[in-house]
Amino acid sequence: MTKIKITKTIVDGDCSGEAVFIDGYISFFGEVDPREGIVLPEKNPISGKALVFKGSRGSTVGSYIIYALKYYGKHPICMVVYEAEPILIAGCILADIPLFVVKEDYSKPKEYLSGSIKPLIHHRRGEETIELGE
Repeated sequence: MTKIKITKTIVDGDCSGEAVFIDGYISFFGEVDPREGIVLPEKNPISGKALVFKGSRGSTVGSYIIYALKYYGKHPICMVVYEAEPILIAGCILADIPLFVVKEDYSKPKEYLSGSIKPLIHHRRGEETIELGE
């Protein structure tokens, strides 16, 4: 197991499951299908997974897309980002999706998740780290 330090917990909660890593910023409005739980155009599935990405960008509608993911039962179990902006924060708060910023250790999940066959992420409410494992 590899532990990464959480810089800031924005929405705390238990999170344990398979991770999907997207090396970039996501615009939830236009790049995420909330009914399918996928990120376009590669159709990366995020439903029921720990979503690790740099952060979000784009429209204020993004918060509602994150809420729609929860409404349709296609939401990620948590989000781990390099930076969190207000649209992402509002969406995760509305949908009660755990959101963690890992600014100092962001290269660790990037390296680990890029090379692993079935990467897993584990976090328990109140802890200051996220565990990466298989």
